Amino acid sequence: MKEVIKQLVREAIDSKMCHWKKKSDGYYHEEIYADYRDEMDDKTLQEIMEAPDPEQRFYDKMFEWYQDAEWQIEHDLFKHVMATVEMGIQDAECYEDEVKDYIRELVSIDYPYEHFLKQEFCVNIFVDTGDGNYDYVLNCVYPHYNGRCGETIDDKASILWLTRQQGYTKTDLNKALRKGDIKDPHGFLESMRQEVINHGSHMAILTFLVRMTLEEIFELNELLKLQDRNGHFYDAEKRPYCGYVLIDKKVECGLYDLWGGGGSILELQLEKDVRLPIRFIRSATVDGGDGYSIRNVYGTDSSIYRDVIKKIHAPKEKKGAE
Repeated sequence: MKEVIKQLVREAIDSKMCHWKKKSDGYYHEEIYADYRDEMDDKTLQEIMEAPDPEQRFYDKMFEWYQDAEWQIEHDLFKHVMATVEMGIQDAECYEDEVKDYIRELVSIDYPYEHFLKQEFCVNIFVDTGDGNYDYVLNCVYPHYNGRCGETIDDKASILWLTRQQGYTKTDLNKALRKGDIKDPHGFLESMRQEVINHGSHMAILTFLVRMTLEEIFELNELLKLQDRNGHFYDAEKRPYCGYVLIDKKVECGLYDLWGGGGSILELQLEKDVRLPIRFIRSATVDGGDGYSIRNVYGTDSSIYRDVIKKIHAPKEKKGAE
């Protein structure tokens, strides 16, 4: 009788009345489709990212949101299959449990993971090139109000790291900053003068405003965990290699105070794409997930966040582990 029931279940699923399709993995698949209006909000994303295992928390959220849809699909499929079984054997209701068990062996209901993994979020990438160990005061040099004319820029300052990334030297930056404020800057060095003097706080963290998919956020934050694989180092320069992020020069970036909720004009004019080592990233999470929200502080919309992530490169040992 079991073989008869199995054959009837297969026929029911294969029949033209049923839109379930068999794939190469041997399962019959049905996808739960997300409404085009279904979106994850920033608060939910932050809750997910704060979990010990963010990806597992994401899957748990999907189950919370779509379990009713899954149960409805299972119910409808069971009714369809039982109609076929009832035409093939007598007292079919006596075999309902066997039918349900065999359906579970044959079918897979796919959640709309991809719909949410491709959703984009406004992400702040906060940079720590070693200045985090100094409470991010190393960027507050003259002509900043907290700086002194003639002082030397510390080698751990992220504005110096970015200057070198752009092809300039420490001497170039020192000379540019000593000229003071500028009204209409042109190029990287002049825009750095404007950025430093207009920062209204004693703490300044270099910040990149980017738009990333949830999938990219998961990928980058997984690589961030590699920073501590040899122990935790407050000095970012002592952290091991964790890969890098390639950011388009069109990115909005500048100095921000995520603790006090303030900052400069975020208008550094990059001349080259930025190759940012992941070991130099303090955090990369949704706006407002680490400190004050930039959109709230500046009263702006999401348009200042752009799709500028060109590449997320993992180290070879990470790729090998996968």
